[in-house]
Amino acid sequence: MAALASSLHLVWRSLGMLRAVRGVLALLLVIGVIASALPYVTVAAFGPMVQVISEAGNAGNLSGVWALSGPLVARQDGLLHSLAGPVPFAVLLAVWAASLVLTQLMYFVNAWIGARVERVLLVEIRQRVHDHLQSLSLDFFLGSRSGELMHRVITESAGVQRLLTDCLLPPLIDVVVLVVVISYLLALSWQMTVAALILTPLALLTLRFAGRHVQAVMRRVTNAERAMATEVEQTISGIAEIQMFNAQSVRSKRFHAASEEAARGSAASVVWMQATVNGSQIFVALSTVVVLLVGVGLSGHFGLTFAGLLVFAGVVPVMFSAAQRVLGAYTTYQSLAPNVTSTYELLDAEPSVRDAEHAVVLGEVHGNLVFEDVTFGYVPGENVLEGLSFTVAEGETIGLVGGIGSGKSTVFNLMLRFRDPQHGRILLDGNDISTVTIESLRDQVSKLAQFPFFTKDTIRENIRLARPEATDADVDEACTAAHIHSVITAKMHDGYDTVVDVQVPSGGQKRLIALARCLLRRPEVLLLDEPTENLDADQRARMIGVIRGYANDRTCVVISHDLDFIAAVADRILVLEDGHITQSGDHRTLMAQDGLYQRLHDVQNGN
Repeated sequence: MAALASSLHLVWRSLGMLRAVRGVLALLLVIGVIASALPYVTVAAFGPMVQVISEAGNAGNLSGVWALSGPLVARQDGLLHSLAGPVPFAVLLAVWAASLVLTQLMYFVNAWIGARVERVLLVEIRQRVHDHLQSLSLDFFLGSRSGELMHRVITESAGVQRLLTDCLLPPLIDVVVLVVVISYLLALSWQMTVAALILTPLALLTLRFAGRHVQAVMRRVTNAERAMATEVEQTISGIAEIQMFNAQSVRSKRFHAASEEAARGSAASVVWMQATVNGSQIFVALSTVVVLLVGVGLSGHFGLTFAGLLVFAGVVPVMFSAAQRVLGAYTTYQSLAPNVTSTYELLDAEPSVRDAEHAVVLGEVHGNLVFEDVTFGYVPGENVLEGLSFTVAEGETIGLVGGIGSGKSTVFNLMLRFRDPQHGRILLDGNDISTVTIESLRDQVSKLAQFPFFTKDTIRENIRLARPEATDADVDEACTAAHIHSVITAKMHDGYDTVVDVQVPSGGQKRLIALARCLLRRPEVLLLDEPTENLDADQRARMIGVIRGYANDRTCVVISHDLDFIAAVADRILVLEDGHITQSGDHRTLMAQDGLYQRLHDVQNGN
């Protein structure tokens, strides 16, 4: 019962996706009904037509068949007697031939419209999943594997589309047509209809059994494909280290294991899917035999004509094909259910950091920053920051120094609201940042990451990522402020159209380009995480110039293990130790103290 409720919930929820195609959906349903009904029209016309031919043959004058007429329906008494009027052979032949041709034509039209519906649905569903993924908080991504998430967005989300286009709409059409056809057969002969359907319960039980195995196997396949995608992603992202350590054989074994598991699952799914197809064909054959045996032996008792027997014998395979499609849709649903469930689990994931219920847009600020008794830990009971308090005034550049794992990057994550503190608050110009919208906060606070992100696109478009509406002049101005404009225009072959990661392999140049991207937003608070990473002496001097120039009237917070750089740019240095500030002052003051800063500086300079 719980499984049925879960299935109905998945279907009901997926129906909301059909809003994206509601305009063409009605047309698809009409064409689908026509395409599904035409094979029955072919069979219904074939029986009377063959009976007329048989009568002409019995009379020894086959060529005289054109002058004969046959019943419109395969029985001239009973419920359908009013429709059993004689119809010329030519009309029966025309209906039969036209239904054959129109069936194929309608199949094509149905496939054409269906392909359009599938395309729109697939794009809509993937876009919804992708966009929701972007709304989730940083902790979600830290707890997930990139390759697995890629597989869920690209591959597993397509299961929702297939649920609608393969498991819902076609079976719905087939069921409607089957109800009409079975009603027609009952009108011809309820006894023969029972004979035709006598094996249906056994077929349902068999296919349900196979369907359960298909679902179990597809869960295996889904998990194995996620693992395989993760292995590929890790190999690609770590290829330099893998080749450097000659670790290709280790990675190859890991990928082979994941690939082997996925292949085994796929092979098992093929076997069980084929079992459902072959099982259905067996029941079609057996049901046809039952119809012929009952029809030949007992037709006189049922008032069944030769045309009626032909109709029943012809309808059984068509009817079972429709029933097989319906049952096949159920089997397909069983294989898709894990993917659909996974997709909705992803869509149901909520960001741990979100706007407050009555959050306001952060107005103009000047960069006065306050940490007030802030406590935060990634794991309950293990605080990284413990009662952290400090202030930064407008136009002040602060250096944040501490050992590895002291919580420096955590401070940045809290300032950008990638995380929220468990206790205390952070103020920007007197505004508690938890009460303002996240979007407006990040418009005012920008960060140069230790490992900047770039798309494989031009320098100009990578910089414009920070402000898509920025003009080329705005981009040039930001690069000039970052002291990288002259390098781009003079030393790079295609200037601003140079492709990052292809024609810009220098880590130092990338860092200055990433800095220009931060400056394009002209934030009031600029956060720099290890800004001298990969910089040569000239680029380091450029970075110092940028900070001194930009931070004149803005707040700047710098994290760096390069203490000489910190000393060159910081008005004040905060030493973070055991989750709180233990020292504060300029370079000269801290060097005069016997504290962590002096020890770190001595170690760095070989003293």
